[in-house]
Amino acid sequence: MKNQFKIALFANHYPGLQIARYLAANHATDTVAALYLAGEQADNDRAIAEALNIDSDRVFVGRAAIQDAEHIQWFRAQDFDAIICVYWPWLLGKEAFTAAPITVNFHPALLPINRGWFPHVHSLIDGSKTGVTLHKIEDGADTGSIWAQKEVPIAPTDTAKDIYDRLQQEIIALFQQKWDDIKHGRITPTLQNEAGAVYHGKKEIEGLDRIDLDRDYSARELINRMRARTFGNRGFAYYEENGEKIYVKISLSRSSKFD
Repeated sequence: MKNQFKIALFANHYPGLQIARYLAANHATDTVAALYLAGEQADNDRAIAEALNIDSDRVFVGRAAIQDAEHIQWFRAQDFDAIICVYWPWLLGKEAFTAAPITVNFHPALLPINRGWFPHVHSLIDGSKTGVTLHKIEDGADTGSIWAQKEVPIAPTDTAKDIYDRLQQEIIALFQQKWDDIKHGRITPTLQNEAGAVYHGKKEIEGLDRIDLDRDYSARELINRMRARTFGNRGFAYYEENGEKIYVKISLSRSSKFD
């Protein structure tokens, strides 16, 4: 096993920044030789690149670069030891993810439960288990063999933002705990149980927002719907009154006092 690991990092959002900082702190053994940024959050992207102190000609923004045939040829010629995808919003093609012997993808769900988009939202609504998973990148969304995972229970007072933030912290910590074992071959990834697989598409979320004032809901169903669609100060659930959308959000507390 060689001492220096050459990494292609696909980093996005807050977890992407924290993993970039972690790898930079381990610069004696880990080298990020190519950085891919989604371009969704300019300030965060800038902070990721600065944390790694990587040459600008090794930084690529957006999906197009890793889909370009000439760039893929360059990518495969780099002899990466690992490809790490942290909240990367697009699937990598086979020509890309087979370019390194080790691949790691971050998914904020207890795979194979809730593959795909917004797993925390679906768990709040349907009661499915919540957690975080590090897995290999293979064909299909979130289908790869599992390196490590951890269940992260939802608290009765959690809204979507609460559990979303907790899952981010837990998956960062899980990678920091397991990365050395992954790269040194001390973990054997386990196959996902396809019989228990559940996938949610991105557009499914649109059908969860509208509350029908003329429909019967149980109290639990309605509260969970509002929990799932409350994200900080934003409420995405709505009902319609006189042709106008009225948005609602929920606050939950173990006492009668709210901050």
